[in-house]
Amino acid sequence: MLYVKKMLFSTGLLDELSTTPSIACISTSRPIYLVFDQKSEYPVYVVRNMDDPTALYSHKVHDHLYRLVYDLVPEPIGVYEFSGKEYDIQKGVEGSPWFQLKSKIRTAEERARLEKRMWQTLCDFQAGIYAGSTSEACQLKPHEELLKAYSLYQDAGEVPSIELKKIIEQAVKDLLLFPDCLSIPQHGDFCLNNLIIDTDHITVIDFEDFDITQMPMYDHFTLALSLPSLGEEPKDAASVFSNANIIEEANLLDIPNNLINWHFLHHLLLRLGPWSTGEKRKPYRYWLKQVLDRFLEDQGKGLV
Repeated sequence: MLYVKKMLFSTGLLDELSTTPSIACISTSRPIYLVFDQKSEYPVYVVRNMDDPTALYSHKVHDHLYRLVYDLVPEPIGVYEFSGKEYDIQKGVEGSPWFQLKSKIRTAEERARLEKRMWQTLCDFQAGIYAGSTSEACQLKPHEELLKAYSLYQDAGEVPSIELKKIIEQAVKDLLLFPDCLSIPQHGDFCLNNLIIDTDHITVIDFEDFDITQMPMYDHFTLALSLPSLGEEPKDAASVFSNANIIEEANLLDIPNNLINWHFLHHLLLRLGPWSTGEKRKPYRYWLKQVLDRFLEDQGKGLV
């Protein structure tokens, strides 16, 4: 970790610390370095290597989002070069990731209160994004977005079943009967793992998948599927579009209740496209396939 300290020293950022920093590394697809002041319980800085186009994109999105939603995302500090490499540095935030917090949530009431805060954070996050969107890009055609997701699903090597083809045909017919809907850039992976949770504030992180789609409610489905109240049974996940928070959001967006299931189908197909083909997401992809199969079974009953 010595070179990270040297890099931070060269930027002058260590001058703001009262003690010698300690550094922890989180090994993900892109190493993340957490810089701690010995007097702080949370990182004062978060450092990432800018070693590929995805990292550069994520930085630019983060910078843009901070101007739109302010403290709902960490404060970006900037990109710094050291020894021929570039580093993205942002301020740390108070709070804990879900995997550190879940053991402390002991009752259904505590979980319900926390989940309510998560839903509100998502609503605030998307409201800020929509407020900053250009007026020229405020509408989309849901049936076209569904067909794009269906195409990406096949690009990922999936062969559509007869049941899926029938459901797609019905979904397109239904969606064509209603007006276009609002176009809202989605976070892309708004789930428990990308939230830092503090006593009175939740911070959203990880923007590599931002704008994977502008189909409204995509993030709502992602959050719902990640919540512990849902459980892991595919049969429960397949009917998540009946969740009260999902229905409430659909009503706010003027999406008819009988079309929410087709928005969820879009979500499943897009997640089962190239997004989940890597080794890291292999278990999740397997689970999503089970959810899709159960969804098709349930929806198919209505076509008989």
